[in-house]
Amino acid sequence: MNNTELRQEEQWLESVLSEANAQYQEASMQDDALKDDAIDTQRELWEDVGSIAASDGLDKLVDFLEYINVMKKQKRSHGIIEQQKAKLTRMLRSPYFGRIDFRTSEQATAKPYYIGTFSLITDDNRVMVYDWRAPVSGMFYDDEVGKASFITPGGVVEGELTKKRQYKIENGKLSYSFDSSVKIDDEMLQQMLAGHVDGKMRSIVTTIQREQNRAIRNETFKHLIVQGAAGSGKTSVALHRIAYLLFRHRDTITSENIIVFSPNPVFSDYISNVLPELGEANMLQTTFESFLSGALATKGKRERYYDLLDSLFSLQQPSVYPARIQSLQLKSSPAFRDAIKSYAQALANEQVTFAPLICAGVTIASSLELARLFSYDYASLPYLARFEKLRARMDYLLTNYEARRAAQIAEGITAAEGFIDRGELRRRSRAIAKQESQPARERALAMTDVSAASVYNAFLGELARWLPGADADVCEAVARYTQETIRAGLLHYEDQIALLYLQGTLGGTQKTARIRYVIIDEAQDYTPLQYECIRLFFAQASVTMLGDLDQSITPYLSLGGYETISTLFPPEETLLLRFTKSYRSTAEIIAFAGAILNRKAEIDSVGRHGDAPLILPLENEDAVYHAIAQDIRDLTAKGHASIGILTQTKAEAKAVYHVLKEYIPVQAIFGGEDAFPRGAVVLPAYLAKGLEFDAVLLANAGGGHYCNESERLLLYTACTRALHVLHVYCAGDPSPFLPRIS
Repeated sequence: MNNTELRQEEQWLESVLSEANAQYQEASMQDDALKDDAIDTQRELWEDVGSIAASDGLDKLVDFLEYINVMKKQKRSHGIIEQQKAKLTRMLRSPYFGRIDFRTSEQATAKPYYIGTFSLITDDNRVMVYDWRAPVSGMFYDDEVGKASFITPGGVVEGELTKKRQYKIENGKLSYSFDSSVKIDDEMLQQMLAGHVDGKMRSIVTTIQREQNRAIRNETFKHLIVQGAAGSGKTSVALHRIAYLLFRHRDTITSENIIVFSPNPVFSDYISNVLPELGEANMLQTTFESFLSGALATKGKRERYYDLLDSLFSLQQPSVYPARIQSLQLKSSPAFRDAIKSYAQALANEQVTFAPLICAGVTIASSLELARLFSYDYASLPYLARFEKLRARMDYLLTNYEARRAAQIAEGITAAEGFIDRGELRRRSRAIAKQESQPARERALAMTDVSAASVYNAFLGELARWLPGADADVCEAVARYTQETIRAGLLHYEDQIALLYLQGTLGGTQKTARIRYVIIDEAQDYTPLQYECIRLFFAQASVTMLGDLDQSITPYLSLGGYETISTLFPPEETLLLRFTKSYRSTAEIIAFAGAILNRKAEIDSVGRHGDAPLILPLENEDAVYHAIAQDIRDLTAKGHASIGILTQTKAEAKAVYHVLKEYIPVQAIFGGEDAFPRGAVVLPAYLAKGLEFDAVLLANAGGGHYCNESERLLLYTACTRALHVLHVYCAGDPSPFLPRIS
């Protein structure tokens, strides 16, 4: 860019900032006027209406409600203006980050389009800055200089992209700019990646890559699967996709129509800044465990998901708990999902027979009548609801019978004993009638006492029949083990999923129709039956799934492969994208982590280099603690603001934390927390899914840690949390999965 172009760019920046400042001042004046109006409204409310009492007339109540409605409108208007002021404040610091010059086939010269986080439009509808989500802005991320096109509601606009330029503007000053004819990386991307993370995730709107942009803007396919390597930006893509959808469909959806399933509550807090940075309200966030807890009606002590993971990684040998491993493996399989689906379908379609409802020798309802009610009159109701309806019908019939019988008993008492007190007569006759009908009521309850839990128990009793390809002995062992734990009052996590599915498909739960988009992060950790539950409860929603099969930290409870959900999400409606480039870690960390997999990993580096990972053999755990404490001091002094001290289990994390806190400031996450702390943080590796740190200190990868094949991917996942620095401490023999460093 020559001096003439530089002056032109500076003049344009000045004009944009001038317009943004003018709009900010106007919004501030509107806000001040609105505040004055609100004060006047409150004063008028007090003067004209005053306080409201129960004895006040209707007219006064109507006047009061009118004032309340006016105040609500003022509050909404204030919120809109405050949101606009916040956007303009950000624009005054950095109004745009990119520019493309585009010429259609009908135009003689190219038109410049400046692209920013938000749009800036003048009173005469001149667009000075285009929102990054606008159709024309897509060319900035997707196209090289040359032939290009973008899609508008009116069709495809074709032409030529003659320039693509990137800017760095800080505090209203142009730091630098450069032309980029091919793609967005080079200086700006490298500079962003070389920085330190401090607290929560930030937006990547200035450096979105072509493959990421395709996922963000996809609307051709209803469902989207992103298989992305560690650090490839999957979560960022999910959040920017939400921002895009809110922009694209602003008239029909809000953030309340979108739900994100996060791996844990801390992760929800970690990503909570991204959408507000993009000018959008945060969507609904939950974990599958929280959703399960709120939706499942079955009683019992419920095992938490991360308690399950902790038990699997607590240095237990599989031979110690084969029944639990068999249970997890079987219930995570597509075959189990298909079996329980088939069982539920057969149950809903079968002709149920009932014994006659007889009371004191009198037939209240015949077997035929009860079967007709259940199978025909109530056929439109879900399976479980039909039993509830039939129970209510039998209760009604028995109540009528009791009334007639009480009248007969009263006549008999009067004839035998003469005149007695009428109140006492009614009480005595009703009590006798109820006593006579009690056995019939108990039989009615027994016939209709059908729930998700009872259905699941019956299914387990026939498990081998519904899983014909499975080993019969394994099926019997799993069924027996599950029935015993449920009788003991404990619901294992995998059984909660099965119960939720039965409850939903057999009619015990209201569907969530208002949710239009479901985003699932760490999708590889969901079982086929969990996906069935999501499809069931969010039947109308488009689903975006983002995961990495190399980060399936337990082989006992995972998806296995994306092909297992093909029956739920038809191929013609589903797009599978693969992200192979990592933007998180240095090339050295990526190579180190890739070697742990013992195979070629689908992961490429963007070419950012740093210090080689260190494997530090130490005599004992005390030496490990002292080394970690000193390294935290050194790393903090070098400017690393976020340091993750990762352990294999929660017990180990607690031990490390209690030692370190005596020497240095340190925080901890043990599971259940809902806030992501800053600085040095101790946590089990399985709770670090989706998080990233300037430096990762792996507390102990020796002495029996990460030795079983089932722990290989946990070790890989832990190492890929690091951006710049990775230290692995080993008290005892190093894990066999660690690469050899010469």
